[in-house]
Amino acid sequence: MKAYLSFCTASFTMCFAALQLTAAAEPMFTDMDLFVSGHDNVNIYRIPSLIVAPSGTILALIEAREGDDGDPTDLALKRSFYPGPPGPPRMLNGYPRVFGYGVNWEPMRIVLPGKGNAIMNPCPVLDTSTGRIWLPCYEVHGGLNEHLKDPYKGRLLLTWSDTDGVNWAPPRDLTGDLPRFIPGPGVGVELRTGRLVVPGYWAPAANVASRSCVIYSDDHGETWLRGAQVDGNTDESQAVELSDGVLMLNCRSNRGKGCRYVARSRDGGQTWFEEFDEPSLPEPVCQGSILRQAQPAADGAKPWLVFVNPTQGRAHLTVRVSTDDGKTWSAGRTIQPGPAAYSGMAFLKDGTIGVLYETGKVHPYEKIAFARFNLEWLAGK
Repeated sequence: MKAYLSFCTASFTMCFAALQLTAAAEPMFTDMDLFVSGHDNVNIYRIPSLIVAPSGTILALIEAREGDDGDPTDLALKRSFYPGPPGPPRMLNGYPRVFGYGVNWEPMRIVLPGKGNAIMNPCPVLDTSTGRIWLPCYEVHGGLNEHLKDPYKGRLLLTWSDTDGVNWAPPRDLTGDLPRFIPGPGVGVELRTGRLVVPGYWAPAANVASRSCVIYSDDHGETWLRGAQVDGNTDESQAVELSDGVLMLNCRSNRGKGCRYVARSRDGGQTWFEEFDEPSLPEPVCQGSILRQAQPAADGAKPWLVFVNPTQGRAHLTVRVSTDDGKTWSAGRTIQPGPAAYSGMAFLKDGTIGVLYETGKVHPYEKIAFARFNLEWLAGK
């Protein structure tokens, strides 16, 4: 097997080798603009989320803002189908790329119109037993205000799709049961028990600082409960289930430590038994994405974790890997060296990884791009 680049530590390299990446596979990385400010009569696109339907169809969800940050916002998406339209291989960014999946996308469609309000913070979760995609989001009356200063101006909404994102149900209002909870943004996770978990943040009262937490459902999305908040000064969060069943919450930190904040739960997010600053994951006070390998690793190795966030201000989008349930992390590979901010990430049906992220030449809110790469590229082969 070829040697890995120097970004891998010795222990990381040994664990990654257990995945038995085939010598014949070539590194593949592609990057394309998917939502560009000014297109489709949208002033600015923000807050990407990425999820894969049971069919393999990729759903790229975003906020389509009519004006600036404080203006009305629709929740919208584009889709790409698996395996995609037929076509010969071609070269993109110096790597061979099969035409179709993750390259061709449907025109944008509206999931929930703002109608003068802002629909924000998509955080979908897939129930694999039913094939239903649940989509929690937050509605703010009269424009954007995610600081929970007035609990009566915001509503926690829940819609869903049984058609791979073609049709969406009229949203349910969960605010009465879960006041002042804002989902994600990013994606939820289904635990091995079948519990659906949506990470986010919650404020105990108006004008009180929010804290990271999760909401969860044990009856396939019919009812939802909120777990305990973490103690650290945190907000936007993403969750992943570890190989031993522990739920790990990875949070944006406002603690001034320059790194992410992590909490761990043995009961699916109801309580947290451990919390700590994670110095291996630099934190510019921005959202980040995390996911777990979908399939069991080879030779009994632990499924590996992938984490993406900007590391130098809102720039230098970096992807890192852990092969020991988040105890250590690689130094990472760069997806975008320039301006970059929020992201959504998913394992795609063909085994590659997709990252939907904010970027631009001058600032990170000029467009939302879609990067796609395989394990060989991530390993630096």
